[in-house]
Amino acid sequence: MKIQVVGPDSVSQKRLVQNVLDALHELQLECQLDVVHTMKDVLEFEGKQLLVTPALIVDNHILCEGHIWDKEHIKHFLQQACPK
Repeated sequence: MKIQVVGPDSVSQKRLVQNVLDALHELQLECQLDVVHTMKDVLEFEGKQLLVTPALIVDNHILCEGHIWDKEHIKHFLQQACPK
């Protein structure tokens, strides 16, 4: 599973990254996590598919944009996507 957090380096983006890391740790999942925060790369995403950042993308599916999912919401999605 590939997880991407897209958005300029900000408090919101960092909080979303931390929520993803906490969820992965608690579920003991190992996934590829890419943090896309350089303006050039963020603008490429916005030009193709995103309207607002920060955004959480899992396997090329936008889960949320413009707001921050909390750890429990992320865990719930990951548990559905990766049943043990």
